[in-house]
Formats: sequence, C-alpha cells, structure tokens
Amino acid sequence: MTILHSTPRSGILAILWLTALLGACIHHSYAGTRDWQHFRTANRTGERRRLYLKWLIQSILLFDLGGVITLWLLPRPLGWTSLTQLRLSHPTPTASTTPPETSPAFFIGFGCGILILAGVFLLLRKLKRPIPLKPLGDFTALIPRTWPEAGLVFLLCLNAGLGEELFFRLALPLLAGQITGSLIAGAALSTLLFGGMHWYQGLKGVLATTALGLIFMIRALNGTPLIWLMGFHALMDVVALFIRPALSGHFNRKTLRQPAVRPSS
Repeated sequence: MTILHSTPRSGILAILWLTALLGACIHHSYAGTRDWQHFRTANRTGERRRLYLKWLIQSILLFDLGGVITLWLLPRPLGWTSLTQLRLSHPTPTASTTPPETSPAFFIGFGCGILILAGVFLLLRKLKRPIPLKPLGDFTALIPRTWPEAGLVFLLCLNAGLGEELFFRLALPLLAGQITGSLIAGAALSTLLFGGMHWYQGLKGVLATTALGLIFMIRALNGTPLIWLMGFHALMDVVALFIRPALSGHFNRKTLRQPAVRPSS
C-alpha cells in the first residue's frame, strides 16, 4: 500500500503532490528561459559547460527523481518492474501484442529513411550547396562547440529521453488521471505541459514540441512500451544536436574546437 492508495486523504494528497510538480515545472521553465537568454550570448566554453551541467542536474531532479517518486506514490505501484515492461497502458486484447515500433519492417523503414536523409545532405555538400540550419525551434545555440561540451550535450540528450518520457508519458498522466478520473484528461494535461515547458524555443518550437509530444502520447496510450519512446526521444535529440549539424557541415574548425589552454606560469 502506498501513500496515495485508497485512504480518505488520498485525493487531497494526490492534488497537493500534483500541485507541487506543476509548480516545480513552472519554476523550471521560467528559470530555464532566463538562463537560455544568457546562454545564447555566452561565448566562453566554461560558462556554457556550467549551464549545460546545471540543466542536466535540474532535469534529473525534476523529471527522473520526480517521476520515480510519483510512480512509488501511485495506487498502482510498479515495484521492481523492469524498464522494458513499463508502459502507460496495455494494448487492447483485439490488437496485436507486438507494437508496430518493434516490428522488423519498422526498423528497416526507419533505417532507410536515415540513410536517404544522410545521402541528401552529403550530396548537397558535395555540390557545395548551402545547407542552413532551420530547426523547428530556437535551439541552435545548444549545438556543442567543444569536445567537453559535446559530452555534456550527449548526456542531456540521453537524460531527456529517459527522464522526460518517464515523467510526461507515464508518471504525470497516471497521477493526473487518478485525480480527474480520466487517463485521457491526464494525458492531455501532460502533453500541454510538455509543449509549454519548451517556451524558450519560441512559439514555433512550442507548437512543434506539443505536436511531437501528442504523437508520443498517442503511442503510449496505445500500449507502446516506455523504453521505445525513451529511445526515440533520445535519438531525435542526438540527430538534432549532433548528426544533422555534422551532415550539414556545421562542425568545422571554427565551430568545434578544443578549449584554450592557459599558459603555465
């Protein structure tokens, strides 16, 4: 039995915990937007690395730890369920027990799409055509400029897949669904919050992120294991911040360099 399990005060405790999580998300978004404005003008790699590390720690505390605590408090404790078994809902009995994302055909098609995209970028580079970076959102400044920065950005990508999916596609919808009595309502709240927390990317980035979050939430509601959503989320971030800039020629001697070494006294 957990704290929120069938007690007279369970509804009040659930509301208080949800309020605390929403308040933490709002504060995280506000502080992150302020840090982002400073980050965009930061040129020193030490300052950039400090902000990368700050965002990594904050996301671990809010999304990873907050998600785990929420799952532990819920009436349906998941206990020591393996990560591969975590999912928001189970497939309907009439549906296939194997999600489309795990089928060989999906991986073949996905791989072919990546190869075609890479081929287009490489062909344009060979023809010396300009390939400007125009992402759906204002996050170009996040692309690392030094190898130490690249390590922190890679950890940010991995933790975004792990923590944000755990929080927004499992823990928060279940908690909000318990309060409202509707898992769909909990999923809608979580999706809107997921998009809103990317306000630092501008309105276009919020809309794109909300649409992407909606696609992921629909898959979660249809029984896709959380581990697959985590992997795709992390992969998309890696593509946006590493693979796509590399294919477009963004990484060169001017943009990717070793940090300056101070002369020894």
